[in-house]
Amino acid sequence: MDIKTIAVLIDTSPSRETRMDYATNLARRHGAHLIGIFLLPPDIGGGLAASHVRGQAAIANLLHHQQARKDDLIRDARDIFEKHTARQGVPCEFRVHDPRGEDERRISALHADLVVAAPPKDSWLDDGPPADVVQLATGVPFLLVPENWRNIEPPQRILIGWNASRESRRAIGDSLPLLALASSVTVLIVDPQASIPAGEEPGVEVAMFLLRHGVRLTVDPVQSHGRAIPEVILEYAASNAHDLIVLGAYSHARAREIVLGGVTRSLLAQSPIPLLISH
Repeated sequence: MDIKTIAVLIDTSPSRETRMDYATNLARRHGAHLIGIFLLPPDIGGGLAASHVRGQAAIANLLHHQQARKDDLIRDARDIFEKHTARQGVPCEFRVHDPRGEDERRISALHADLVVAAPPKDSWLDDGPPADVVQLATGVPFLLVPENWRNIEPPQRILIGWNASRESRRAIGDSLPLLALASSVTVLIVDPQASIPAGEEPGVEVAMFLLRHGVRLTVDPVQSHGRAIPEVILEYAASNAHDLIVLGAYSHARAREIVLGGVTRSLLAQSPIPLLISH
């Protein structure tokens, strides 16, 4: 399946322009429509101090300043998004997501083939997801670009973490358009004796599947020798200059709660390389 719609989640951090460039280049390469979704900060209301404001005039003044700040943030995000998309000439639209309103249901139901976003903060791993990762519960694959990542070109050297699970198979399907255009793809199998059925040659079936789709790939079964799997994956990716890691993420979502497997949690917290997370 081709990538025809990409969403990029825009926040107020300095790294947002890198993510916009990354998403815009992806959209240009795949001929996709790009949706920019600006995530209003949850503290735009003024925080705890605002709850102590008393008097009609003071409340009216507070509301005026809140609206003015909101308008300024939206205008700034829109201007930056339109500057980046105009530079590449990609079809696009701009939306605003207010975490205080009903827009969460709208963003969760977003029909996109891929979402480009920032990785979740460490606090998310314990306290539940912020607005920019709610969609992990929707089935839309996320491409998470780390804050310090500076390569804005579409991925060329892709590493797939394969363990013959349903989630890994879903990740390969979701990433096929990226894999087909990559210059090299590696299927990494850590401790194949633990994940591949006995008697089956590690990676043969998935390799044949990808080859039939025109993907240029190698399969590399490696041993962890007791090291943590995320450590093995990240070290391998860094040593071989990979610019994207694809992996399936086990997740169970209920309301605003998302529970992820240990490998996924560790990679989300540690990876300096973009991750395509599928579930």
